[in-house]
Amino acid sequence: MDISIVAYNNLFRQKWDDFVLKSINGTFLHSRSFFDHNPRNFEDDNSYLFVKGNSVVAVIPCNLYIKNNRKILYSSRRATYGGFVVGDEIGTQEAVEMVKLLKVEAAILGVHEIIIRNPFRVFSSNLCDETDYAMWYHGFQILSRELETAIKLGDYAEVSNAFSSSTKRNIKRGRQNLLLKESNDYEAYWEVLTKNLFERHALLPTHSYSEFIQLIKSVGSEKIKLFVACVDDKIVAGIILFIPNQNAVHAQYICSDSEFQELRPLNAVIDEIIKWACSQKYQYLNLGTSNFDAGRGINEGLFRFKEGFGGRNVLRETMHLQL
Repeated sequence: MDISIVAYNNLFRQKWDDFVLKSINGTFLHSRSFFDHNPRNFEDDNSYLFVKGNSVVAVIPCNLYIKNNRKILYSSRRATYGGFVVGDEIGTQEAVEMVKLLKVEAAILGVHEIIIRNPFRVFSSNLCDETDYAMWYHGFQILSRELETAIKLGDYAEVSNAFSSSTKRNIKRGRQNLLLKESNDYEAYWEVLTKNLFERHALLPTHSYSEFIQLIKSVGSEKIKLFVACVDDKIVAGIILFIPNQNAVHAQYICSDSEFQELRPLNAVIDEIIKWACSQKYQYLNLGTSNFDAGRGINEGLFRFKEGFGGRNVLRETMHLQL
């Protein structure tokens, strides 16, 4: 098979990003522009390319760090997901060989654990579960299982016909009372997002406002969009969309001002996004997970809300190997 593993360095930056663009399951979260936007990644970057002849056939973004005196190789520590990004050349034998090569490399480095957080299947342009099997073949265990709720897109009339009756009523209420639009006012949105997360979960957004603006500059404004609902020019709800690739769009940040909940702003914003995404010919809108506690907790109300838009649930696993 003649596949070799090569440690990433900046000389491979263009080759890496070119490969991700043409891969089956790569997204901009696998790009070096995304990985490098966080300066902490420079401290523990330990990513790899898999090469056959002169061609890159797969990559895996990784961080190598120490926790509780144990070396951990994590794909990917500061992103929603990492995992093996593969091209059409990767079949079962190649996938098994790649995982073997990664294990050997990790052992040389004295790694105690490998954790691989797989990407969402709806982002893939074709079926590509070979590396999932290869990890199991080489002794990886399932560390967590989560469900992501995705809406199959197409003709908007057909998609919206699958909405539940309560979802349709709430969309109508929202559209009657709110202004829905695409916006660039990330600063005003961040105020609503920060308030919402702190009130509901005593948390702050993963990114600060300044970090998020830097992310937009790094990956390009065409990869990130903001849709909002307004009352008298005041943002009362909104969703930040990541556009990972040409196959799907992903709701990365979702929030609403609790004072305006009776107007059902999120129902209306999601409907507006579905209309837009259908017009742009994307195949899926991913609304994210409604699990917590590594998948062992279920937010029943949130699942029900997302499923009301005709969403179906897709399994996503995080794999773990003790060396």
